[in-house]
Parts: sequence; structure tokens; C-alpha cells
Amino acid sequence: MVDEDGNPLPRDDFEDDGALGRRYFPYVEQARQIARRQLSDSDAAHGGGDDDRHDHGGGGGGGSAFATTLLVDYHHVVNHDVELAEAVETEFVRFEPYLRSAVRTFVLEAHSNLRDEDGGGAAGGGGGGAGAGAASADLSSYASLSYFVALHNLPNVLPLRSLRTDKIGRLASVSGTVTRTSDVRPELLVGTFRCNKCGLLAEGIRQQYHFTRPTVCRNPRCRNASPSEFTLEMNSGAGGGANADGTTGGGGGEFCDWQKLRVQENSAEIPPGSMPRSVDVVCRNEMVERAKAGDRCVFTGSLVVLPDGSA
Repeated sequence: MVDEDGNPLPRDDFEDDGALGRRYFPYVEQARQIARRQLSDSDAAHGGGDDDRHDHGGGGGGGSAFATTLLVDYHHVVNHDVELAEAVETEFVRFEPYLRSAVRTFVLEAHSNLRDEDGGGAAGGGGGGAGAGAASADLSSYASLSYFVALHNLPNVLPLRSLRTDKIGRLASVSGTVTRTSDVRPELLVGTFRCNKCGLLAEGIRQQYHFTRPTVCRNPRCRNASPSEFTLEMNSGAGGGANADGTTGGGGGEFCDWQKLRVQENSAEIPPGSMPRSVDVVCRNEMVERAKAGDRCVFTGSLVVLPDGSA
């Protein structure tokens, strides 16, 4: 079966007569909308694609406004695989990179144009005409984007006061009122560093909620053990492609937008005689600038412990 653009839909979505296809069709539609938005943004960046952008904005069926984020209903995960849902809930921080990698694979498989562009970027750099190589490298930059997954509709929504150490690293939903928002700033998620002594690159250095450099150089003849002797590579690398966990590579780091919200527990949840409690909520990527002071929201994510910078 194919969608309205002629792209083949994943076969597994229609093996069961009706029910399974209906259950997963929203995600196929989301993947199509994500691919269409990326392609329309690519056309707009080159001075064209006005018609495509207009069609995307007016497309029926509740098209997603996200270009790199897949919204996933947690109840669908439970219905599909209970063990998978339990693993994601209990160890979300551990499995999040693999979920992002799965989203990237799903989007590329659901839209053949992006998959071809992803493969064509590497091929275009090694041969062929100059114009074809430039086009492939330009389009492949959209196929190698970092993708994110946003889970929602968890069975329980917790009050802020119930957040304890047993919730660290677990997937949870909390309800609260936004009291303050910060500016949107860039955040380094995964970095590539160059040793200042031998020049060897250390790729895929995942940041541990603060600026994290390599502790030792992998070159056995260098053995540089001073983190201050590593420099972050800022060039993104047009033909770098993506790593196994769905992050972009090619000599640069993976950055995303970042915003901090100050969230206070709802007035109805404050015990008599107690002061309201607050917590900082970090929003990333396309979730920034979606809440303002005074909004009552449900936030789904994981509780993390940040290092004390003053210690």
C-alpha cells in the first residue's frame, strides 16, 4: 500500500486486518508530515517551494507542526509491547538515544525521498558532477538531522510534591503552573573534541548535563590526560551523516535549542499551611517557546540530578 504521495507505507502496519493499521497510521502520517516540512523548508531556503509551503500549512488531517519530533502515545506502546513500555518508563534516560535512532529510521523508511537523499549525500561527495554533488550534500543535511521522540498520555500525572529519588531517570508526567521562562539558548548534547597535542578527534562525547570533555586521548603515543587540552570542533560537516544513536556527526557537535521553565505546583495541590514548591523544567528542541507564565501544563520527561556548580 502507498500514501497519497505514492510512497510505500510500512508493511507491518497492515498485516492485521484494520486494527493494527488504524493504531499505527497516525505515526505514518506524522512521518509524512515531518518529511514534507523538511523538504518544504529546504525549498524555501533556496528561494523556491512557495507552493509546497502553502500546501503543507493548509494540509488537512491535523498535520504536525514539528519538523524533527515524533509524538508517541504511551498507551499505544503499552498495547504493542508491555515489556518495552515498562523498560522505557523505568529507564527512560538510558533508552532515549535508541528511541531517537528508531524515530530517525522510521521517518527515513516512511519517506523514500529523505532516505535517498541521506544515501546520496555520501555518494555525491565522492564522484559525479559538481552540481549533483552540491545538491546531494545540501539535501542530505536534512536527512541527517537529529530526531526526537515526545511521549505523552502516561497513565498517572504526579504532583510536583511527589517527586522523590525513586523517580530519578524514570519517565513521569507532572502537572504544574509555569511562573517564569528563560531565554532560548543553544545546548551541546554530543560533542566532537580534538586533542591539542596530537590532533586526534574524540567523537560522540555525550554531555553529562554540563560541559564534558574527554578525560584521556585515545592515541597510545599521546596519552593526553588533561581535559583542558581538548578543543570542541564547531564545524558541522555537511556530509557527516548520522551516528548509530541518531545524532549528527561529521566533525561537529550536536546542538539543540534549550529553555528553562520555573514550574510551581498547582494551588489545589498545596497542603494547608504549606508553601508552594517549585522545580526547574528543561525544554529542548521544538518544545521551546510553547509555554508562558501563567499556563497550567502537564510535563512528561525524566527527573535528573544536576551537579552543583558552586561545589
